[in-house]
Amino acid sequence: MGLNQINPLVKGISTSGIQDSIGLQDKKENGTVFASMYQSAIQMLDSTNALQKQAEKVAVGFAVGEIDNIHEVMIAQEKATVALQYTVQIRDKVLEAYNEIMRMQI
Repeated sequence: MGLNQINPLVKGISTSGIQDSIGLQDKKENGTVFASMYQSAIQMLDSTNALQKQAEKVAVGFAVGEIDNIHEVMIAQEKATVALQYTVQIRDKVLEAYNEIMRMQI
């Protein structure tokens, strides 16, 4: 199937509603989609790092005896673990998408 056969099929598909609902249309026009995605990735990494540092701080505080509540330690550890797992999953999906794009034949 050549490109000429696919074009009529693709023209009927409209993504403007999806783009408008997630706010990509305005950003796409300004050429800032990549910058926006990059900034959100940096923010996600910063928040994951902050949660990891907080969990370490709470664990050290518990070991030293400054914190008596084991629940606070466990909650901080679980938040850090979930954030790290989420970040790793996002990384894996981005790498998978990149590899799939690289496998595409032009």
